[in-house]
Parts: sequence; C-alpha cells; structure tokens
Amino acid sequence: MDYRLELIAALITAFGMTYAIIPWLIPKLRERGIIGIDLNKPSRPHVAEMGGIAVVIGFFAGTSVALAFDGVGNENLLYVSLSTVLGAAFVGILDDLFELRQRQKAFFPFLIALPIGVALDPQVYVPFVGEVNFGVLMIIGAPFAVTCAANAGNMLEGFNGLGTGLGVLMSSTLIILAMHHNRLDGVFILAPLLGGLLAFLVFNKYPAVIFPGDTLMLFTGAAIAVGGMLSSLYIQTTVIFIPMITEFFLKLRGDFKAENYCSNASNGHLEYGGRIESLTHIFMKHGRLTEKRLVIAIWALEAIFCAGIILLDFAV
Repeated sequence: MDYRLELIAALITAFGMTYAIIPWLIPKLRERGIIGIDLNKPSRPHVAEMGGIAVVIGFFAGTSVALAFDGVGNENLLYVSLSTVLGAAFVGILDDLFELRQRQKAFFPFLIALPIGVALDPQVYVPFVGEVNFGVLMIIGAPFAVTCAANAGNMLEGFNGLGTGLGVLMSSTLIILAMHHNRLDGVFILAPLLGGLLAFLVFNKYPAVIFPGDTLMLFTGAAIAVGGMLSSLYIQTTVIFIPMITEFFLKLRGDFKAENYCSNASNGHLEYGGRIESLTHIFMKHGRLTEKRLVIAIWALEAIFCAGIILLDFAV
C-alpha cells in the first residue's frame, strides 16, 4: 500500500479521535475539579485542564491504523519509541495531578527513554561532516535528548494555543524533511501527533475552552524528539527547538521560578513589569500585544526557524 495513504489515514484517525473525545472530556474534567485559571484574562476564567489525554489517545489510535495497514517492521525500535512517548505522557499526567519537582520531570523521561538509546543506530549523518559513529554515547545521548525536548516543549507555554501551535509547526517541518530524505520511520510518529495537535488546537486556540496541561506538553516534546531521531534528523530537530532552548536559558536566569504570564491584562493588552526571564516577557515589554497577537508572534518566530531549516536542507 502507498505509504502516503497510511500516513494520511493515521493523521485523520488521530484528528477524528481527538476531536471526538474533547467535548466529552471537558465536562468530566470540570466535574472532578481538574481545572486551571486563565491568568492572562481580566476575568481569570476557570478552564478544564489536562486535555492532553485526548491527544495521547488520538495519537495511539492513529499509530494503530498505520500499523494495521503496514504491519510491524522493526519491532524493537517501534516498541521502545511508543513506550518512550507514552512514558513522557504518564510523567505529564503525574505532574498535572501531583505537581512533580523539576528534577523529577527531568529524570523520569530520561529513565523511560533509555531503551531507545540502545535501539537507535549509533551511526549518525552530520551535515558538512559526514557519518559519525557515537557508539555507546548514543545510549545516554538519545534519552538525554528526549528529556530535554519533553521539558523544553513544556517550558514555552501558558497562553491559549501557544504550545499546541508550536507543536503543529515543528511536527509538520520534520514530516516535510523526513519525506524529502525518504526516511519515513519517524513520520509514523509525527503524522498521528500532528493530527491530534490540529484537533486539539480547535479547542485550545483563543479563547481556550481546554488547557493541554503538562500531559500534552511533555508528550509532544518527547514525540517530536523521537520522530526526529527515527528519521535521522538530529541537526534539523535541534534547530527547530532553538526558541525553546532560548527559553531554557532565560528561565535559568531566575532558577526556573519565573512564569510566562503577564503582570496585567486589564486594558486588553498584556503587560509585564518584572525581570525578563522568558521569551514572552520580551514580547510583552516591547509591544502592545493582545494574547492572540503574542501567540501569533511566537508562532511566527518558530516558523522562521522551521522555514529556514527546510530551505537550507533542500538547498544542500
């Protein structure tokens, strides 16, 4: 069967499943008091939290459809990939429910991802360098990359649709690059991820009726990292994480205690008066932005990196 049909089927299934679950999930979360406060709005409405569960379910429905069409190829690599991203989602669920410490959110995904370091080919193509054999370093390097990506995906969040939209841009970029190089292993992770994120964005965009929670953000970051590694897009994946890497170093200035939120939103524009410890702080300090415009501005920043690496990759 044409692999493109499999991928489209996986994407559509993930989208449909996620889209169908969310309207049912929102009142259930509210009934159980799983809600968050939208701090960037004057009225501070209460919004259903931990909606990433719907994307995780949609994702696995999509991957199941793809496997039903194609069967199982490299079983070991498939199983450790799926267990890695599912493990990241579980860590996110624990954090949403019990507020894990930062070190726990860093250590648990690393531990869960150790098998993928063993399963991946240590022979990696590095642009302008050639083939490099990382040997046993891959056993530690790959899990480290997964936990960094999972937490980076969670770091630049806090506004309606922001993290979900970034995930859409990043997964779309890696799908384009993987198909360009005909390295499709990662696309079977990225296509259902994209489908689930697109469905979730319908409900999470401004004004959001459901929040992703750490469940979705940790899961998305890990899935993007795993998809990039499966398609041997190591450098390209690093480039599209540059805004999140920048966010890491800005948060480091304040020992990761700073939040992304505004100080005041009463006049319709987001204002921030404290020390700059987030990319969102920079935008709020240097422009009279509404929440929608702030999100679009950060999406545009990410889109520049995504478009740049696509153009560069196609030109080489």
